[in-house]
Amino acid sequence: MDSQQANIDKAADLKLAAAVQKALLTGDLPECTCGKMALKYRMSSQVGGDFYHFRQLGPDQIAFAIGDVVGHGMGAALIMTTIMGLLRNNHQDSRRPSRLVAVINDMLVRLGDQINHPITCSIIYGVVDLPSGILIYVNAGHPHPFIDQRPHSRINRLHPTTMLLGVQHGVLPESCYQFEQQDRLVLFTDGITEARNAQDQIFGEQQLEQLLSRMSWEDPDTLADSILDQVQQFHNGSFNQDDQTLVVIDFDRVSGGF
Repeated sequence: MDSQQANIDKAADLKLAAAVQKALLTGDLPECTCGKMALKYRMSSQVGGDFYHFRQLGPDQIAFAIGDVVGHGMGAALIMTTIMGLLRNNHQDSRRPSRLVAVINDMLVRLGDQINHPITCSIIYGVVDLPSGILIYVNAGHPHPFIDQRPHSRINRLHPTTMLLGVQHGVLPESCYQFEQQDRLVLFTDGITEARNAQDQIFGEQQLEQLLSRMSWEDPDTLADSILDQVQQFHNGSFNQDDQTLVVIDFDRVSGGF
């Protein structure tokens, strides 16, 4: 096979992988009964390792996930599509974050053992009970989401509960948080906070938190667009950027804390 044909085949493979990812990651957002929601997704190349998932578990519960497969290119894209399959199909464990994330972790550990090379991934998977406002979640090495308690002008963080997935088998501890009305949850991948400019400086969590504070009462779409615009201006076309995923959820209709 000559090099020209090899390049054609590679381009076809990339096109197919990109189409599969688009099918998994695009489509209408589920109706957010808790309030308003915005989602922004920007890949750094034709295929990526970032992923997100939302599911209505019933009239009173919603589940969400956001994650990032470590690495780039076709390998990360393949792992990402496998994880999405587990998130979309594993209905039995969808209400228990520790169980569902354990299924993904075990799959990654087994694959890593088979190829004698670790396959790792960060993820946060959470289930929110709307009548109580209680969130049960697992954060496996993912950048900690921000919670903007807008009525109190205070921003909190959801800290990791365990290490990256794919490192070892084991129990994955859950944690919880209780939302109050008008709380805003901001989830993101490290392509946002670790975006670099030409001077090799990173955008950083502090700059993101300042943006959230300044735009607390803006519409989620307006906030999300502004964050991506600021990140774009910051790195200004510099090379080696990562995928960027951003989710903003306003909990305007939960009864927790009231």
